[in-house]
Amino acid sequence: MNRIRAFVTHFAISAVVVGLALALILLAWYPAPYFEVSGAFDVVAILVVAVLIAAPLMTLIVFRPGKSGLVFDLVVIALIQAGALAAGLSVIFQERPYYVVFAIDRFEILARHDVDAAAIDDDRLRQKPWAGPIYAVATMPDSFAAQQQLINDVLDGKPDIERRPEFWTAYSEDSDVVLRKATPLGDYVRDRPDAASFAVQMMASRTGGTRLVGLPVIGRKDAYVIVIEPADRRPIGMLPVNPWAPLD
Repeated sequence: MNRIRAFVTHFAISAVVVGLALALILLAWYPAPYFEVSGAFDVVAILVVAVLIAAPLMTLIVFRPGKSGLVFDLVVIALIQAGALAAGLSVIFQERPYYVVFAIDRFEILARHDVDAAAIDDDRLRQKPWAGPIYAVATMPDSFAAQQQLINDVLDGKPDIERRPEFWTAYSEDSDVVLRKATPLGDYVRDRPDAASFAVQMMASRTGGTRLVGLPVIGRKDAYVIVIEPADRRPIGMLPVNPWAPLD
């Protein structure tokens, strides 16, 4: 086997591994529409460069038929590549969208470690689907005393209601609250030139698209507009614009 063939073989094997990893990431851990807003692209890009490009290039550099210690060199490259893959997938897995919580007038995407799962009493909020996050609605407490205590907690540095499961209910139970705060996509077409083309495409792509509504969603990277189908009240996509960004 010559250097080029060794490089091509290593690249082909790496491409299969990376393809399987991307399928897992995009279909199970970060299903649409959560990949971009969750800020996973940068980590995935580094993972792809390290595993798919850098490692085969190292093979191309060190491979010489009959070279003393060649097997050792290739084993070291394989171990480095496996370590990079494992480390990258670990970070991506830990930061995957685990909860999507509505609070007041927006959604927030949270990883599992952002929330004290021990405080969850409702079993519906413990049962994460194989693909996609758990949806919840956070509501302010009813009594004035409890509201004041919550405010004091936040001022003392404790999490707000979107990160406090004791204030959560299942999305299916309180989705009416969400829809009352939502904005028709037609309003984004009228009021947000930066979102207009995306909103028009989204509405045109679905039967009854004029009924679609949107709400701000906060991810690790940015804020976007999450699009909801009122019939089943589930997110179907995102407008890649920050709804709070000032217009030029």
